[in-house]
Order: sequence, then structure tokens, then C-alpha cells
Amino acid sequence: MKNLFFLLYAVIFATDVYAQDVSPLDLEFQRLFVRRFIFSNNIGLSEFKPSEIVAFESMHPAFAVASENKPLSDESFQAKMLGGNLVLDATCGTGPACFYVGGIYPYATYEIDVLSVDAIGDQNPEIGIDLARLGLRDRIQVVARLSGKEKGVYLRLYNQAVLENETRFSDSIPAGAFKLRIQLYGCDLGIFIEEQGVTTYIGHTQDKKFIDLLDFRKKAVSRECTFNVVSNLQGVTIIGGARSYLSSGIGQADIRLISYEDLSPYLEDGRLWFTFSARGIGIAQASQGVFSMDPSVFDVRLEGIIVFDHGDGLLRNNISSHLFFDRNVGEWRAYVCDFGGTNGIDERIGTGLLTAKSSKDPRHGFSVMQAKRVEPEKMEGHNEDPCIFYDAETKKWWLLTSAFINRNITSRTYMSDSWDGIFTPVTPPISLNSTGTSIQKIGNTPYIFMGGAGSNLRVHAFPGLELLGELNTDLQPHWPKPAGRVWASIVPLPEGYPYRFVLLTMDRPNFPGIKVNNWSYGALYFYGANPKGDNE
Repeated sequence: MKNLFFLLYAVIFATDVYAQDVSPLDLEFQRLFVRRFIFSNNIGLSEFKPSEIVAFESMHPAFAVASENKPLSDESFQAKMLGGNLVLDATCGTGPACFYVGGIYPYATYEIDVLSVDAIGDQNPEIGIDLARLGLRDRIQVVARLSGKEKGVYLRLYNQAVLENETRFSDSIPAGAFKLRIQLYGCDLGIFIEEQGVTTYIGHTQDKKFIDLLDFRKKAVSRECTFNVVSNLQGVTIIGGARSYLSSGIGQADIRLISYEDLSPYLEDGRLWFTFSARGIGIAQASQGVFSMDPSVFDVRLEGIIVFDHGDGLLRNNISSHLFFDRNVGEWRAYVCDFGGTNGIDERIGTGLLTAKSSKDPRHGFSVMQAKRVEPEKMEGHNEDPCIFYDAETKKWWLLTSAFINRNITSRTYMSDSWDGIFTPVTPPISLNSTGTSIQKIGNTPYIFMGGAGSNLRVHAFPGLELLGELNTDLQPHWPKPAGRVWASIVPLPEGYPYRFVLLTMDRPNFPGIKVNNWSYGALYFYGANPKGDNE
């Protein structure tokens, strides 16, 4: 019955949408909406909410440093509430306090709401985020020292209860209320402060000391660690809460339609679904995000984060996926860029691509797809930005990638008898710089869309990659400059929507303050277009 439903859906959808066999060059795309989410489109994981706590010692127990990796209760800590907030001062305990908020996810964001701080005498209040193994012997802390000449933001690493490393990332702290926030990238982390709704980048880890101490990508490590709030109980610090969440990050990029195996859109409950890179400070410090939206409006909603298990016990943050549901086998499948290592921990190697699959629907929540690298004998060169589909007429799988050729990124097409089989090159690499390579059917005709250095979004023939022209957009990203190296995710829609075609793309400005050679872009751009006859 389920397969019959999918078949009927495909026939109805094809009859309605793909009958519009128009040239994409004849479509005039109007920019409708633009938005960049800065830690503002999130899925909650854990939360410390003082106004809703009953039995603090049970919900948020305080820990003491133990002699082994087992939790030890800090019997001296006594929580003090005031007006729905938590007050931390010397009356709460005899020494530094550390209490539980939640578990650890290797690609989550963690933050504390600091409402006010009063120093007493020569005391120097500290409040911080503590990611620690049970027993508090191995810990990674980001601490705000809130007064005195040594005030600032510090990263501290404790190995076997000994402070092994301390790095000062900032020498200033906001005078008023602020949020202290860290974003985990698996191999490292970024530090941010939000004041009056504006997020400021503070710094990030840049060596292996973090990963050598606690590698949260390892399931065995993360399951024995906790996210805590830590305070030295000096002065008077009032906090309004703390939380962890999955986030769209500080930039959104690499937008690709989630489809069926034949490229038809996965339209469910009136919503389209897309994969995107939820960026941190760079391309390797990103997660594979999933968002949905009603294409008649612009209600982008983060739905989940996907990580990838290569069978080695690590959950990796590979990105730039083409995720599709193959109705012929009832399985979720993906082609993925192998960005799952940073700082030499695990460099991109070989073909640069992965295949992944899952019996669980990976669009929702925190999902793990089983992945393996595409080996060189199955595909030549180094590739990224893959897009794949099955053609029922030729009974072949067609794959499009961006390829690194002689220090240029260009594009090429492949063909295979199986989705993960040996691919035969069909078209040699073109000369034009190419990125965000995507295939979509307009009517019954597949077209290839891509960005490139110095150009706007381009249209190429399938499968030969002959240049046909540029997409017609009224205000492309970076206007009046060329759109450049951005992605084009074009989607045909059934009758009844205000536009029969929509386009999602992005821009590339880095987040303020990030000066290293990273890629923390961008914003989402949404466009609509109708065939010319529909606009008259």
C-alpha cells in the first residue's frame, strides 16, 4: 500500500508539474525574502530554567571533584533563588560550584544567561560553561572572569583534575547582561558573547589539546560527560538560565533540495525540505543541517542535524549532502562531502565524497547515517557538491560533482548502473569555475545549475554541460556584483502556489571578526518565478 501511494503521488506530481516544459532561461526570478540566522533557529536539547525548578538537588545536582571517573555529590552547595533567577555567592557553598544542566552532543551549542555581577572587595567572580567527564577530572571550561584586572574570557583544560592549559581569548566583559556561548564542532569549539541581541565572535580553539583531552565525537566519551554550569562563588552573580541546543549556527550555506531518487521534490505536509551547512567559524566547523519551509511563504524551520558514522566509533560532521529517499528500496540515501575532520585530525582524502544511508528518516532531530568513503576506483579525482538521480528511461544513475582540476574547481558528470557503484565519466571537466553543482528537471528536461567565480547563477545542458546562459534574477546575491560562487536550488511546484518555481540560494560574507582563512557564510535568499504566460 505504501509503495502504491508513492507511485500514485509520483504520477500525479509529474502530470501537474513536469508538464511545464519551459526553459529555465525564460523564468524571471523575483527576490522575495532574505535572512541569516545567528543562533536564532534552534532545536532545544537541555535547559536549566530556575523559575521552573522543583527539588534543585534532584534536577540539577552539584558535583565535586572525585578520585575516579564517577559522579561525586557536592553536599555543601545550596541553591539560592531570587525572583525566578539563581543567585551565586559565598552563601551557596564552601568553594567552586559545579551543577548539572544536561548531556553532551558533539555539534551542539551551549550557553548561560548572565543577568548581573557584583564584585565584593577584591573578589573576582567567575561564571562558565563546563563540559566534563563524570568525576570532574577531565574538563573543558569556557569561563568569564567578570571583574578585576584579569577579567576576560578563558578556555581551561583540566586533565586528571590538574589545570593543564589556560588560554585567554578576551580581556573585556560586557558591563550589563549577556549570554556566554560556545559552539562545539566535534574537534574544536568557538566562543561567542551575545549582548543586547548582538552576537560577537570571541575566539576558537586551534590546536589538538582539546581533542586529545575529550573527543566528544566518540560515543563512548560523550555518553560519560555532562554539560554543567561552574562558578567560583565570589561576589554576587545572578543567572537567568542555561541551555543547549542544535542550531543553524552563524551562517547557512550549501542549500540542496531533499528529493526522491528521480529528483522530484520531497513535498510533505505542504513543506519542502532542504539540507544545508549549519556553519560555525568555517567550512570544517559546520554540521549537516536540515530545514523545511512552506514554499508559499518563508517560514524556514530547523528540523534536524545529521552526523555520519564511518564505522570507527566517531560521529563526523560531513556536509553539503544530496539526501534523497529511494522509493525503489524504501531507504534514505545520500552523497556527502567528506569534511568530517579539522586541523589535521582527519584530512579530506581520496575522492572527497561519501555515500550514506539510513532506514530511519534522518530529517528530524539528531540523526546518524551510516557512511563510507567513495574509493578512487569508483570515481576519479577529488570532488565536492555532489548531486545524483536515477533515470528510469536509461536505467542509469547520473552523478554531477564539482571537481578539483589543476587548482581550479570545475564540474563533470558520471554514469553508473548502481547508486554507489563504479561511475564512468560522461563529460570531461569544463573550463568554467563551478560550485554548488545541482541537477533539476524543468518539465521533463534535466538541467544543470551552478555558481562560479565572476558569474551569476548559470544554466548548463545535461549531461554534456554546455553553457546555456545565466538565470534571470532581479536582485541576485551580492547585487550589484555578480552572485559568484553560490548554490542554486531550483524547485518546481504544483498548481496552487503563488509561484510555480522557487529558488533558494545564499551569499558568502564571513561573520564579523573571523579573520582566519575560514568560510562562515552566509544568508538564505528566496526567489519565485512563473512561466511568462502566467504573469500576463
